Amino acid sequence: MSMMSILKKLFRAAGEAYLDEKLPATRPRKPAASGRKPAVKKPASAAKKPSSQTANRRKTGTASHSATVYSDQSILSNPMAKFTPVPQQLRQMRTLSGYNNLDGTRSMESLFYQQGKFMEQYTDEYFEPVQCGRAVPMYYNMKDNELRAYFTWRTLYRQGALPQAQNAFLLLYAYEILNLIGFSAPEQAYDALGNLLRDYGEQFPSVRKSLLRWMPDFAAYYHLPYRLEDEKEAAEITVLRHSSHTAEELLLALDMLSKYHIKDSKLYLAEKEKVSELLKAVYQAMLLHYAEKKNQSYSAYLLGEQKREQHMMFEGAVFCYRTPQPDGSYRLSPLCVYHFCKGQWAKETFCSAPHPDRVAALLRTFDSMLRERLNFKGKLKPGDLPEGDADVIRQAIDAWFEEQARRNAPVITLNEDELAAIRKAAEHTTDMLTLPEDEIAETAAPAAEPEPEDDDEPDDSEIPDLPLSAPAMALLICLATGESYQPLVDAGQMLSVLADEINENLYDNFGDTIIEMQDDETPVLIEDYLDDVKGMLET
Repeated sequence: MSMMSILKKLFRAAGEAYLDEKLPATRPRKPAASGRKPAVKKPASAAKKPSSQTANRRKTGTASHSATVYSDQSILSNPMAKFTPVPQQLRQMRTLSGYNNLDGTRSMESLFYQQGKFMEQYTDEYFEPVQCGRAVPMYYNMKDNELRAYFTWRTLYRQGALPQAQNAFLLLYAYEILNLIGFSAPEQAYDALGNLLRDYGEQFPSVRKSLLRWMPDFAAYYHLPYRLEDEKEAAEITVLRHSSHTAEELLLALDMLSKYHIKDSKLYLAEKEKVSELLKAVYQAMLLHYAEKKNQSYSAYLLGEQKREQHMMFEGAVFCYRTPQPDGSYRLSPLCVYHFCKGQWAKETFCSAPHPDRVAALLRTFDSMLRERLNFKGKLKPGDLPEGDADVIRQAIDAWFEEQARRNAPVITLNEDELAAIRKAAEHTTDMLTLPEDEIAETAAPAAEPEPEDDDEPDDSEIPDLPLSAPAMALLICLATGESYQPLVDAGQMLSVLADEINENLYDNFGDTIIEMQDDETPVLIEDYLDDVKGMLET
């Protein structure tokens, strides 16, 4: 029997029951209380009739008097019209158990992965307005209309459109990407994370923050080349490897990490090239000052010390660990190394916590002193720096201008006629100053010329012409010759950073990395390339 037949039968039974229902009998009047005289019944003709005034006092709309006129109405003629059927695949998804074949347990993550794989190719066309406010959206805790609205959004987004999204929809789609739901390879999923960040990151800041936290974890977990999506992280690498970047790139990187934005300074807008070159000279002077005088790394002072701590992969996301990871380390970038050992993840960062106030003090003091040197209109109060730092900045600025003055000094050029006239005048002067032979007094034997002292300092021409900074060149020579690189450590240089610089800048020469970092952070030159490196240094 169909649903409509059942409903009609029920409605018919309800109508018959209403017709058969009898009105309740009139309750008997209670007997008069004892001690009272029985009431004398008045004749019917003497009964008091309601006056016309009393009738007029009845209010319209009460139970005794209603002005509403009811017409014939249909009682739920099509009750199934208000019910939307749930797709069969959606109902089947809710019957899944989430059983994990790897460990024989059931968990929220395994249930999510099992349901996601079941629905990874599902499409829908449900355009009813639905708001989903789930903080951690998953298939099992979402209503049918919320799921259908999400799958409709996912269908449009996969087709290349940019439909209006919700925070919960973006998070659920990100969970699918992290678990490779709908993707055959991790590389495709990594590209999808980047596209999701660029398409909706500005509109949904909380989703952007989560994606920037998950993308490095994704690259480390699946061993993929990491692409920098975080502007601040890229700025930190630029500051750390300033020798391979232009002066303007260094200025913009420091500005990104600072509370004081020098790129908006009137002085910088007036003379960008000069300010950039001066700032790079000041930064190099500060590096040398901290290494020699304070036995500290200035880049670590600005960007944070090296730190290693336990790390929770994909924190805040729903992720099902399906493939066991081998123990080992994965260098994500010059700033970050992931370590996995006995089921635990650790994260090592070389710029653990940038200090925007310290960078701001450097840039503000530099801007103030440069304005003073150039007599630029608009004075600026310098920043609060440690003792001695302001003097180093001023000396570096003065040294830069002195060097520019030497480079821009006028060069005197003479033609052959002018040179001949100068030689003739010099010969005449020599003849005038020469004494006759009879007036020359005996002179003592000329003293032996002092032997030149040995100079251990190498000439600039003796240093190999390689695209490396001075610390990196020193480390390469130490590893090739067996000399101790302890002076580099004492100067505050990070050996792992120097090793990365050597591997990156000499990759075209060898086609491979030539220095490996041991577990104890000791750099080792690969023996297969030892002779080639020695030959390069000798050349």
